[in-house]
Amino acid sequence: MENFRKEFPIRNNFVYLDHAGVSPVSLRVKNETVKFLAQASGESGFDYDSWVVRIEEIRASCAEFIGADDDEIAFVKNTSHGISIVASGLDWKQGDNVLVFEKEFSSNIYPWLNLKERGVEVRFIPLRDERILFEDIEGLIDSQTKLVTMSSVQSVNGFMIDLKKLGQICKNKEILFFVDAIQSLGAVPIDVKDINADFLSADGHKWLLAPEGIGIFYCKKELASKIKPNLVGWKSVENDHNFESLEFKLKNNALRFEEGTFNTIGIYGLGAAVDLLLEIGVDKIGKRIHELGDLIISEAEKREFTLKTPKNSDERGGIISFAGDFNPKEMAEKLFEQNIVVNYRGGGLRVAPHFYNTEDEILKFFKTLDEVLV
Repeated sequence: MENFRKEFPIRNNFVYLDHAGVSPVSLRVKNETVKFLAQASGESGFDYDSWVVRIEEIRASCAEFIGADDDEIAFVKNTSHGISIVASGLDWKQGDNVLVFEKEFSSNIYPWLNLKERGVEVRFIPLRDERILFEDIEGLIDSQTKLVTMSSVQSVNGFMIDLKKLGQICKNKEILFFVDAIQSLGAVPIDVKDINADFLSADGHKWLLAPEGIGIFYCKKELASKIKPNLVGWKSVENDHNFESLEFKLKNNALRFEEGTFNTIGIYGLGAAVDLLLEIGVDKIGKRIHELGDLIISEAEKREFTLKTPKNSDERGGIISFAGDFNPKEMAEKLFEQNIVVNYRGGGLRVAPHFYNTEDEILKFFKTLDEVLV
């Protein structure tokens, strides 16, 4: 991993352990966006057609990353954008209900609450013993449940639900299944076909190590035509480059949700980030992140801190959260003063290492925490 660690210059200035927040980008992401700007400014040519080709290559890489087909991937500006496509575009009926975890990050709550005026009920799945229980989910499902939406890994404490089991429940009951993957994509392998996901959305700026403001939205091929786009533009239609003759015929795949000109520089950055992760291998990355998580848990337990993240590796992603005799917000701020970056959520200190972090960095974090506590 050492060669890839060199890709991240932030290590020269910080112990960066907040990849569940906003992650630093790699040198190859920086270089790819600079390369694009050089082309866009005319310094190194100006070939629009080459941009189009590269965008489609990146679409294919993103599809490969989650086990989808190319035309099931749309580029979106963030996770909320992808969630809102489905929330606003489905054919809701009065009395329909949606299941949402009560402690979800708000981007996966507000788009569904916005459906209240259409007569849609939001039912909240409780948190019990820092986990989401399947009996609670199944107990809330009835004949009018239209969709279950769930984060693959919860931002509040790092709990990772069994997506395959949840997807199978939804499939058996003919309920739509939406996955908010922003806290796992890039840290945990995901195959949308294997987990029976109907939709998935994830911004690039966390575990994918891409810039802010660019993400992917997956829509199962056979469902795309059932989602009415809330935003429609020149790229929404089939013959999008036929500017002389208008024909309003929406594309029948995920590309119908790309209404206008691309965020090309953002897509270039996302492509470089995804290619880096594919080069390393997400399985290898996930194993490394879990090793670092094990060390964090061990050090936290030595200090008798209270773990808020399940210890079982099958129940956690990259986030480890713990509480102690300190204010998590104040502790995060004091650590930042020492160039150590973590975060706080749900009454705990949230630590989120990525593959390029080291055991020495984890130990330095705890050593500094000890010094602050004295």
